[in-house]
Amino acid sequence: RMFTMIRLLHKEIDPEQSEELLHLPFSEGSDLEQLELASGSWAIEDHALVGRFRGNGGGICYTRKSFPGDILIDFYGTMLSPCNNDLNFVLKAEGWDYEKNDAARGFIGGMNGWYDRKAGFEKYPRCDTQALVSFDAESDREYHIQAGYCKDTLFLTVDGRLLLEMRDPDPKEFAEFGRIGLGTYCSQIRFRDLRILRPAWWTISQSYQAEF
Repeated sequence: RMFTMIRLLHKEIDPEQSEELLHLPFSEGSDLEQLELASGSWAIEDHALVGRFRGNGGGICYTRKSFPGDILIDFYGTMLSPCNNDLNFVLKAEGWDYEKNDAARGFIGGMNGWYDRKAGFEKYPRCDTQALVSFDAESDREYHIQAGYCKDTLFLTVDGRLLLEMRDPDPKEFAEFGRIGLGTYCSQIRFRDLRILRPAWWTISQSYQAEF
């Protein structure tokens, strides 16, 4: 796996120097014991975790352990044909609300989601706080995904390319939450080699110098 520096506005993250908190290769059925399979159908298939959900709704599994604070997740994901939508993940999550049968508070991220092949984040259930970009991912192609939260900023990289960053307007709101989730929405998704890291990052000074 190739680790490249992630550069945000006034921040730089080094995945290689980050502390590994949990590694789930999904090579054995025992890896499922680390997860709460809250919604949808989940199984280990051919050294990967496959999630399926039929109907206009979401399937999510969460880490049983919570990791509050700054976080970086690193994994490989594939939308399995004929599906071409909603390769999802969750950061700084509270978990699953069984009374409402819905995800509780957390940041939901994804690719080919929001009914229009968008990539990005939303602060759930406050969907008025979101950042989305067009990104047309292909079925049956595996993507290397890195996503995380540093101080007050969410970010998403795909195959080493930074797609977007989003400022959290209220960092204290989800400060105590730290569960990580993988998900799908009316789709079937293959997840492989999940690593949860405490990101090593620092503030950088950025400025322009006139070149004319």
